[in-house]
Amino acid sequence: MEAQVQEKYRYDLDGLRGIAIAFVVIFHVFVGRVSGGVDVFLLLSGYFFLGSQLRYAARRDATLNPWWPVWRMIRRLFPVLVTVVMVCAVLVVFFFSDLRRVDLARQLIASVLYYQNWELAIQETGYQAASWGISPLQHLWSMSVQGQFYLLGILFALGCGWSLRLQRRRLQKKRGKEGGPERATSSIRAVAIPVLSIVTIVSFGYAAWLHPHDQQLNYYSTWSRMWELSLGALLALIGPKISINHVVRSIFTIIGLAMVITTGFLFDGAAVFPGPATLYPLGGAVLVILGSGPASIFLASRSMRWLGDIAYTLYLWHWPLLILSLALFRVDLAPLWLGISVIAVSVLLADLSHRFIEKPLRQKAPRPRRGEGRVRQAWWETRTLLPARRRAAGGVLVGLMMSACIIAPPLWINQIRNINANYLDPQEYPGARVLRGAEAPDIPPEPDPYLLPDSLSMFWNENCMSGLAQDPTELPADDDGGIPSGHCVFGDPEASLTVYLTGGSHADQWGAALDILGKQNNFRVIPFVRQSCPSFVHDNEGAFSEECAEFNKTVRDRIIQDQPDVVISNSTRPMYELGEKRDSVPEGYVEFWDFLKSQDIPFVGLRDNPWFFWPDGKDKFPSICAVEEKDTSVCGMASADFYDKTDPARSKLLARDMVPVDTRPWFCPDGWCGPEIGNIWVYRDSNHISDDYSRSMAPLLWEKLKPVIDQARKVQHKRHHG
Repeated sequence: MEAQVQEKYRYDLDGLRGIAIAFVVIFHVFVGRVSGGVDVFLLLSGYFFLGSQLRYAARRDATLNPWWPVWRMIRRLFPVLVTVVMVCAVLVVFFFSDLRRVDLARQLIASVLYYQNWELAIQETGYQAASWGISPLQHLWSMSVQGQFYLLGILFALGCGWSLRLQRRRLQKKRGKEGGPERATSSIRAVAIPVLSIVTIVSFGYAAWLHPHDQQLNYYSTWSRMWELSLGALLALIGPKISINHVVRSIFTIIGLAMVITTGFLFDGAAVFPGPATLYPLGGAVLVILGSGPASIFLASRSMRWLGDIAYTLYLWHWPLLILSLALFRVDLAPLWLGISVIAVSVLLADLSHRFIEKPLRQKAPRPRRGEGRVRQAWWETRTLLPARRRAAGGVLVGLMMSACIIAPPLWINQIRNINANYLDPQEYPGARVLRGAEAPDIPPEPDPYLLPDSLSMFWNENCMSGLAQDPTELPADDDGGIPSGHCVFGDPEASLTVYLTGGSHADQWGAALDILGKQNNFRVIPFVRQSCPSFVHDNEGAFSEECAEFNKTVRDRIIQDQPDVVISNSTRPMYELGEKRDSVPEGYVEFWDFLKSQDIPFVGLRDNPWFFWPDGKDKFPSICAVEEKDTSVCGMASADFYDKTDPARSKLLARDMVPVDTRPWFCPDGWCGPEIGNIWVYRDSNHISDDYSRSMAPLLWEKLKPVIDQARKVQHKRHHG
C-alpha cells in the first residue's frame, strides 16, 4: 500500500522554489517591491509538507505520535533560523545601536517562536521596502506563517490518520480481514480533500474581503495566507490524478514559469497579496506543478536544484544583510555595487548554512514505524557514535541561542523602561536649570539616545494614556478602581486642588514636570490624554480622527462633571498633517478655550516644542543625530525655522483671561534649538521631549504656573468657606 500512495519526488519544483526566492531577493535589493515569490514558496511548502504528512498518515505502520513530525520540523527549520536571528541581534546590539528598539526586541522573540506575522500586525508595521530604518527581521513573517501551518498540518494529517485507522478496524471487524490498499488510499483523500477545499475557499474569501478593509493585517494574517498553503496541499493530492496531454503540459510549464517571474513587474505585492491578485503568481505555480517538458527538465537541472536547496537559507540571510548594509552606509536604496555584494554574500552564507548547519542537523532517518523504539536508539547512538554526538552538540548550541533570543529582549525592554525611573543627578545633569545659571560639568549627555525613542512617558508607563486602539469613550483614569483608588493620580494624591492635563502626547510629555510640582506644591495632577489627539472642540482642519473627536467630547463631559480647579494643555502645534511645519494655533484649540471660559475654569496654555525633519520630510532624531554626526549644527535648527518671535497663542489666551506660557526660550536659547541642554538630551524622538528634560524644566514651569495655582487655591477656599 505504501508504494501506491508514495508519489515520485518533483525535483523541478525544487527549481521553481529556488527561482521564486531568487526573485524575492532581487526585487528586495534592487526594486523595493514584493515579487510574489514568497507566495509561491508558501504554496510549494503546502505541496511538499502536507502532501508528505498525508502520505505518511496513510501507511499502516505509521506512528500517530505528534512528537515525531514536530521534532522533524524543528530539526529542519530551527537551526538556521535561530542562527540568523542570533547573528542579527548581536550585530544590532554592538554595531547598529540606532536599530536597537523595543519593537525589534519583541520581534526577536516572535521570530524564534513563530508568531512574527502577528507581532508585526500588532505593531501596525506595514510591509515596507528595504531602507536602513526598517526591521532586519521583518521578512520572517512568512516563516511564522509557514511554521503555524506546519503545526496545523501535522494535527490535520494525524487526524486523517486516526480516521483511516478507525476505518480499517471497522473493516476488519466486518469482513474479518484487512481492507484493500486502494480503499485505504481513497480514504485518506476522501477525508483530506473536502476539508482542504473548504479551508482554501474560506481563507481565499477572507483574504479577498479583508483586502479593501485592512490590507496591512491581510498581508500578515495566517488566516488570509492559509489558502496559499492549503491549495498546495490539494495539488499534492489531486495533481498526480490529473491526466493532461504531454504537449499541453509542456506549454503549461512555460506559461506558468513566465507568470511567476513577471509577477513583481505587474503587481505591488505588499498592496494586493494575498487577495485575488495572488491568483496570478499562484496560478503560474499551479501550471508548473501540472506541467512537464523541457522547461521542467531545466527546473530539475543540477544548478536549479542547488538553488532550490539553498532557497530557505537564502531567504533567511538576504534581508538582514540588506538592511544592515543600508544602515551601515546610511542609504535607503542600495547602489548597484552594494546590491550585488549583498546578494553574493547572501548566496555564500546560504550555501554554507545549508551545508554545515541545515543538512547535518536535519532528521535523516526514515520516518518511525509504529511501535519502533526510536528514542532508545537515538540515546544509544549519542553515547557511542561521534556523528550523533556532534549533532547533539549542535542541537544544544541551537537551544542555547534560542534561549538567548527569548531571555535577552525582556532585559533589553526593561532597560528602556527604567530610563524614566532612574532620575539623573541634577548636579551633573542640570538640563534646563542652566538657563537660570546652573553649571553643567563637561560630561557626556544622558540618557542613552538610542534607547530614548522607545522610552515612554510617566503617564504612559502607568497605563494612563489612551492609545489609538482604545475606546475613545472610556478614560484610562477610570480603570483599575479609578481616581478614588489613586489610579492615574499624580503630584500630591491627598491634595484638594486638582489640575487636569488634557490633549495628546505633546501635553502628556509635561507630566514628569507637573508630577514634581504637584508633590512640591500640594496639588494633584490627573491626565486625560490620548495618543495623537490634541484638545479641540471641532476638527476644523480635518487633521484628526473621528475617535479623537469622540475622546475630546468625553473629556469635555468629564470636565463639566468634575469642575477641576485648573486645566493645562498645549496652545500651539505645527499642522504637519496638512503639510505645515511651523508653530500655529488650530481653530479647534481656541474653541476649547472658549468652552473652558464658559465653565469658568482657569487654563494654562503651553507653547509646543520644535519638531525636527530632514529635508526629505523624514523624522530627524536630534539626539541620535548628534551622536552619529559629531556636529550638532546639522542636528538642531534655528529658532526662526519653527517659531515666530511672538507666541501666536498669546493674544488669544490673554483675551480670555487665560495664561500663555511661551516655552520657546526653554528649547531654543540664543535662537538655536539644539539636541542637548545642560547635559540632558532634550528629545526622545523627532518631536517629543525626554522625561529627564521635562523634569529639569519644573522650576521654569512653576514660575508661570504659581500665580494660577495660588489664585485657584483662593477661589477654592472662598467656595468652601463662603
